[in-house]
Amino acid sequence: MESTFVPWLALLGMVLFVVLVLALAARDKRRQRKAWLVFATRRGWSFTQSKDFMEVQGLHQDRQLSLLTEVRGQNQGSYHVMVLRLDVSDVVPQELHLETEGLGDKFLKLFSVRDEELGDVALDSALNLKGLSPESHALLTTPQVGEHLLRAHRHYQRFSIVAGLLEAEHRGVPASTSALETHIAPALALADTLIQAARRAPVLKARSRQA
Repeated sequence: MESTFVPWLALLGMVLFVVLVLALAARDKRRQRKAWLVFATRRGWSFTQSKDFMEVQGLHQDRQLSLLTEVRGQNQGSYHVMVLRLDVSDVVPQELHLETEGLGDKFLKLFSVRDEELGDVALDSALNLKGLSPESHALLTTPQVGEHLLRAHRHYQRFSIVAGLLEAEHRGVPASTSALETHIAPALALADTLIQAARRAPVLKARSRQA
């Protein structure tokens, strides 16, 4: 008699386990959405959401900012990321193409396929650069800018500045306001330092007057 109940008990246990997992996932999603809403409200930014998407939009230093969730990978290998995008087109030359250097780039360097370089060992090892101009070189080799570029390289899974858009990607979706602040801080600090350096650099000032 007892043996006839064993399969049913096993099935019930599996159902309860699935229900528990779904309930925990729903709870975590509610926490995430509440944290993002509070975070946006505190900064005077807007917040939008859908079933599997969240986005915060606003201005930072009078420049358009977007903070949103995206999915990377496919099927079982998929995961969520948080992406910050900030317009710095009035600060960084449009021709600059800066990305985190990946394993593929390092492999190509073994065969003398190299990107453009700044002449700083740490930065050249961390970054893949194209479209370097005198303006870009002057901006990126400013000591404070270099420090924040390396900090962003250490903190983010990926970051780039392409066509005047700064983009920083963090794996996972923060579920607290403090975590959100922590993960956007390196990108915003980099942007602030770029703005300050551009204001001080004579080459960039001349470019701004011509524009």
